[in-house]
Amino acid sequence: MRLSPLRTKPAALGATFAEQHGREIATRVAGRAGEYAAVRDAVGLTDFSFVQAFRVPEEKGIDLLDALVAGNVPRIRFGRVLHTFLADDDGMLVADCYIANNDREFIFLCESIVPDAEITRLLDPSFEDLTGSHVLLGVDGLRAWEVVREIFGANVLGLPYLSVEMYSFQARSVYLFRAGKTGEFGYLLLAPVSVAEALFDKLHEVTQKCGGRCCGFDIHQELRLEGRFFNIHAEGRRVRDPLVLGLQWMIDFDKEDFRGAAAIKQRRAAGLKQKLVGITSIDGRRKLAPGGEVVATCFSDVLDRPLGLAVLPIGQAYSGLDYRLASGQTVRTISMPPILPKSLKVKLDEV
Repeated sequence: MRLSPLRTKPAALGATFAEQHGREIATRVAGRAGEYAAVRDAVGLTDFSFVQAFRVPEEKGIDLLDALVAGNVPRIRFGRVLHTFLADDDGMLVADCYIANNDREFIFLCESIVPDAEITRLLDPSFEDLTGSHVLLGVDGLRAWEVVREIFGANVLGLPYLSVEMYSFQARSVYLFRAGKTGEFGYLLLAPVSVAEALFDKLHEVTQKCGGRCCGFDIHQELRLEGRFFNIHAEGRRVRDPLVLGLQWMIDFDKEDFRGAAAIKQRRAAGLKQKLVGITSIDGRRKLAPGGEVVATCFSDVLDRPLGLAVLPIGQAYSGLDYRLASGQTVRTISMPPILPKSLKVKLDEV
């Protein structure tokens, strides 16, 4: 089982761990309520080092990556990040991917639902595996921008969503991605192991100063659903068909080929019979449980009720309907996301 080089840091803070596809993940550090509040009201620091990371030389990377993923790699402008996916030969999801164009190289981040070896075997030998030599840290929340500003300077505030920039920490290069899947401000930091502990300690110090805390990955899964960001580990793992999941925006259908393209295009031509839609319990706080039509669930503290995603017949997959699940529970279909993240009210150009 692959362990994070930073395992001792969340462990010292009381983290619990779980194995997932041959990787150990810190699932919870504090209580759920505290971690939820940290991201929505302040900032949460999370170890995402279970994500695989690769460096790809530009001269080979454009064609090699473009043949792998569903998005259009040649169109990624310098300093920008493409959010797309990697499928298997049947056009079913394998990984949720970020691809960053960092001038003479691409950085490929791969959050997968298969063991590391299954991803690595698909890649050309020119892909440099950074997974063991680097860590990936997430800084997410209403005040996340304050944390990265204090460490790297005020120019980080000018980074647009889905962009990448290089910064120095203790004379080592750190990739800073403006990304995140919570609806609040989010940043990912890919840093060498040699400075990983020092960087974690500095981030944790500033996070606490901003009223935040270290978080586990479980709260991110809930926040992804509440903010309607795709989660490869929930609806992605249970459904796997990118068309049913509504991930057409990640696909360049004009590309001649990519892994799984023929199967995806064939299903698209045949027409969809099912679609993913948001649901909420109309029985007050009664819990929604995954199973049957329900493929992802969480409890929304903002709405004070359970939320979920369900796969329904396409003629019934629109908001405003009361629907009786196979379990017998009645739910209401809703538009997603059902909340307004607090970060949308912050104007960084006026800070």
